[in-house]
Amino acid sequence: MTNELYELDLETYVWTKFKDTDQKAPKARYFHSANQYKNSIVFFGGMGYSRTSNDGLCVLDDVSIFDLDTYTWKHPEITPSSFSPRPRYAHLAAVTANKLVVVGGQDMSNSYIEEINVLDLDELTWTSSRPFEKHCGAYRSVAVSSTSHTNLPLYGNNVNDNASITSSFDSTSSSSDTNVPTPLRKSTSQQALSTTNNNVPNTIRKPPSVGAFGRPGSLRRSPSGGQNIVRSRSIKRVQSSSNSYYRLSYTTTVTEENPNPIYLYSNYNFTDVKRELQVIAPPTTSNYQIMDHSSNMTGAFLPPGLRFPTGAILGHHLIISGTYLTNTSQTFSIWALNLANLVWSRVDTGSCFSQGSWNRGILCEETNKYFVLGHRDRSLVDDYNHRQTNFDHVTVVDLEAFGIYQPPPATMSTSAQELGLALLNDANMADFEIVTQDDQRIPVNSQLLSQRWPHFKALVNQQAERVPKPKYDEETIKNPDEEETILMYNNRALEFPEPYPVTIAFLQYLYTDHLLTSQQHHPQILAQLLLLADMYDLDRLRQLTSHSLHQSLSMSTAALIYETAALSRQTGLQIRALKVMIAAKKMLQQQQHQQRESRVPPQIGDGDILSSNWTNPASPPLSAAIASDTRASYYDPYSTAMNLTSQSPQSSPIQTRTRSSSSVSAYSSSISNRGYLPTIQDSIK
Repeated sequence: MTNELYELDLETYVWTKFKDTDQKAPKARYFHSANQYKNSIVFFGGMGYSRTSNDGLCVLDDVSIFDLDTYTWKHPEITPSSFSPRPRYAHLAAVTANKLVVVGGQDMSNSYIEEINVLDLDELTWTSSRPFEKHCGAYRSVAVSSTSHTNLPLYGNNVNDNASITSSFDSTSSSSDTNVPTPLRKSTSQQALSTTNNNVPNTIRKPPSVGAFGRPGSLRRSPSGGQNIVRSRSIKRVQSSSNSYYRLSYTTTVTEENPNPIYLYSNYNFTDVKRELQVIAPPTTSNYQIMDHSSNMTGAFLPPGLRFPTGAILGHHLIISGTYLTNTSQTFSIWALNLANLVWSRVDTGSCFSQGSWNRGILCEETNKYFVLGHRDRSLVDDYNHRQTNFDHVTVVDLEAFGIYQPPPATMSTSAQELGLALLNDANMADFEIVTQDDQRIPVNSQLLSQRWPHFKALVNQQAERVPKPKYDEETIKNPDEEETILMYNNRALEFPEPYPVTIAFLQYLYTDHLLTSQQHHPQILAQLLLLADMYDLDRLRQLTSHSLHQSLSMSTAALIYETAALSRQTGLQIRALKVMIAAKKMLQQQQHQQRESRVPPQIGDGDILSSNWTNPASPPLSAAIASDTRASYYDPYSTAMNLTSQSPQSSPIQTRTRSSSSVSAYSSSISNRGYLPTIQDSIK
């Protein structure tokens, strides 16, 4: 046993030992729980030696808190009450809102404790206790909660705030048999841009010409002195037949008023695996509910018996990982449960974990990566028998490559987003013009663009330095600031080297901070926006476009998405698109083989393969392995585990293609016109 504390730098992969100079660390122990709350780690229970007695080895019921800001220990004295938990080890614990929920565990005689206790982490008092007639322990179960909400209705969530979203489907929209909401939603609105029958954005009516412009990227004085900016009708408010906006799923922060539930997953009887899923409602009151959804879990393949499982929640998926031991297989396995429909799928890592002793999985929500700790050269069976956990090597699994990731957050309300579009449509609020590659003018507000587009702000500042100061007479100099403002803003235009549909979609993003209109969600427009996000280093736009492209991924769009993701360095999206292309190719090859054997025309065409058939293919049995030549040809992020004992970082296990001069012109002719950035040139002599 030990009471040493280490931290791992996820950039250098170097362990650092915490020096307990004050000798305030808790006594050595094992099978305790550790949960993050705000900027602290809360430790509870375990088996070890008590701080207050010399009784030798015993089970514990104390609470210790490690402050991550000051790197100091605190040992609060909690007043005993009827709600205090019995001493235990190998229990489960999870934090939701400001409550630590302790479930199950075992006592000194190894008997299961059938009880749930709740600790208020702000008041440091035990607030409730209730019986729970299940055998739950670290050997067979895991309890997790999330610090983020998703707007998708999930099992166990009270989704009152999603009622308007789930009921806002257009009457012509098709619904799934399982009533699972899609991440891309329609909602009614009175302002929407028209589209063609193929859902390609229409080009909004071109206004009358207001003058000639110089080379692309030039900032010019409007021939009419800037007056026609207000009268321009380059943006026309058009209502489509569906009168709808499109809204992606998004993430919101958990609050104490609306906390997340706790998902408790158990598996036992490993020769004939039994699986259970209980959802513990947030314990805001003493009579909180516990719902059993064990019978609702489905899937083409179900997870095997996993020993000492670890888990986490990412987006709308519950990630479960653990040791899988049989006579024929000894490996570390990762599975994902879709919490919207309770369908299991396996995270296929190939033969990465077939050798070595891999023991623990930890999620980094910010990067959508799952870190698996262990030792690549040890025996998993030997370490399991001796209950040894290793931390010498780490393998990083990019969950986004499997379509599992945290959606970007919503930054403003729906009303605010629609107000942004209304502002873009109102030419009276404009003092600047954007001129597209096809010579269409869009009036914009330069102050808004300067605040939300750093590159535009830099161009304006550069232009301001080059503009000569006007000479004022005695009458004009009384208000020089007003005259200079008119000179700087009302007499300029920026030629943007993109066609109109891409430019208007980009401006709609700048005005709303979201992807809202139907034309913004067209795959070719999304591809252009992702490249613009990479070019101008707009992280928010990069997240939104990647999220939408994940939802748009299909056999017909996979090549476009793959190339765009490669150019913009979105590795997870790139890998997932490539897997779709390979799966589609295999389907067509099988179809051709069947056609040659039966001499019957093929029944499956490109348009007949639905996205659900290839974006979430049925996972093969755990014993089945993808042919090594097939897997290595497109994705092998797990070939080398990183050595955590080294003092210098090793190369990333995921090879990311760098951006090259090639383009995706094979899929969108406008992408090739990306040889330069827009610049501002002053034409005032």
